[in-house]
Amino acid sequence: MALEAQNITINVGSKTIVNSASVTVESGSITVLVGPNGAGKSTLLGGLSGHTALSGGRALIAGRDLTQLTPKQLCDQRAVMLQSDNLVFDFTVNDVLRMGLVWQVEASETEKTEVIIDLARKCGIEHLLSRSVLTLSGGEKQRVHFCRCLVQVMGRHERDTPRYLLLDEPTSGQDIANELRLLKLLKEIAVQREIGVFVIVHDLNLAVHFGDIFYIMKNGTLVADGVRDAVMTEDTLSSVYETPVKTELTSSGLRIHTF
Repeated sequence: MALEAQNITINVGSKTIVNSASVTVESGSITVLVGPNGAGKSTLLGGLSGHTALSGGRALIAGRDLTQLTPKQLCDQRAVMLQSDNLVFDFTVNDVLRMGLVWQVEASETEKTEVIIDLARKCGIEHLLSRSVLTLSGGEKQRVHFCRCLVQVMGRHERDTPRYLLLDEPTSGQDIANELRLLKLLKEIAVQREIGVFVIVHDLNLAVHFGDIFYIMKNGTLVADGVRDAVMTEDTLSSVYETPVKTELTSSGLRIHTF
């Protein structure tokens, strides 16, 4: 079972932002999308998640077209973290995390609280639970929304329900320690909970360290996809980013150098 985009095209007015893109996100793996600014990455994620209307093609979860699923069915199977948040009300962090409690309304209050506290601790925001989100830094807000997505997909669900996380640059506002905290947590839940992860990452070294499958996008088109060593090559990256890129295989993994 997988989350799939099948030849999706997304137009905004007369401009094609995503051009016939096909993506497969398998359960238990981290699928990474990289590419330069303006490539159409966020729009592709929006189409794959059901947030953005398609001009052509289909997006499916486990073979079912997303347009045929109710909002409740979508929330049961996938959580989405966009680059920007639109929260303008004085919610506490705890309030925001509880917005992710869309699963199993019959779960006890104790169970819901345990899930929130456990994930808040893992995301490094347990000390912020009583704070207003309006008082947080950009990086702290980002971790709160990341945690909300985890709450949504990691609670009690029906047996064998495939679940997916779609994340648009979840570490862009984080310091080094929190970048590693969040990406290590993603890797852990992908493997241990068999959750499929689709993530847009700008830092190529983070991408190659944590990703399993890679897609590269430029000018609205996917130009390469596959495993790391077949996709993240000097020639491909230099062409896509229009700047010299060098790769080096070290004892700790692949390193990408741009200067």
